[in-house]
Amino acid sequence: MANTREVKTRLRGIRKTRQITRAMKMVASVKLRHAQAALANARPYAERMRELAANLLANIGQPPADDLFFAPRRLKKNLLVIVAADRGLCGSMNANIFRQVMKHIDGYKTAAEKPEIELFLIGRKARDFFKSRQNTAAGRPDRNVTHSFAGGLSFRIRDAVNFGTVAALQLGKMFYELYGKKEYDRIDVFYNEVISSMQHHPKHFTLLPFDFSETPWKAAQKKSGNFIFEPAAGEMMADVVSACVVSSVQKVLLEAEVAEHAARMLMMDLATKNADELITVMQLTMNKIRQLAITRELADITTGAEAVG
Repeated sequence: MANTREVKTRLRGIRKTRQITRAMKMVASVKLRHAQAALANARPYAERMRELAANLLANIGQPPADDLFFAPRRLKKNLLVIVAADRGLCGSMNANIFRQVMKHIDGYKTAAEKPEIELFLIGRKARDFFKSRQNTAAGRPDRNVTHSFAGGLSFRIRDAVNFGTVAALQLGKMFYELYGKKEYDRIDVFYNEVISSMQHHPKHFTLLPFDFSETPWKAAQKKSGNFIFEPAAGEMMADVVSACVVSSVQKVLLEAEVAEHAARMLMMDLATKNADELITVMQLTMNKIRQLAITRELADITTGAEAVG
């Protein structure tokens, strides 16, 4: 059995750890409230922009030239935008996203089309994970995809959220222009969707081209009467599509931040509870050691008294 000094040292370390996890939980909870407030403002705007784009398309009379953002193309090059956390201590949140991405990539092995894959990474954890995967896959000639970092750099989600609309505007316009120039035939986004304040799950959706199976597009109806568009309908539609992409990117970044803070708060809460349980166990161990020491001392005293008598 461990001596008193060893137990005291371990108990001191566990108490310090509990203080750290408790403080990290409080910090995460404060950040979570701010992120939730920002997300609550961004969600209705993103949904309304999609409804506006759907209704405008339904009333134009004919789609914009060449159906640039609405008609599916032959898939030759696919950009995967992966939004993960900047830091760890989030449980399996990041791992779940990466598992979904790898499943999506591996699905092309059996598909008729085997497009070239490029990754745009948002968050340090995404950069670290896929950088190691890229090095591992480099020597595998049987792999049907090519990993690369769009622009050569990864993007930190903290920077994106701190700059707010500016970062979302930059990213959204960049994706809009890349797709408009036909550098990619599809842009998919992988991130953590927030279900409730403490519940989230990985989600994959196609940013471009627009998916007409979604509710806003199916619910759009043509209005009766003749409409005069100023500026031209195609120019107006291009501006609306660009704003729709930007609002979707902003919502994704904010949802990812909310999920990160919620996951970290939950993990720190569990760590604090585990520390409390360990402290209780260590205190019981300390009491047993003390009781054993007292029992031994009493036995020695009794034995000595009997020997003298």
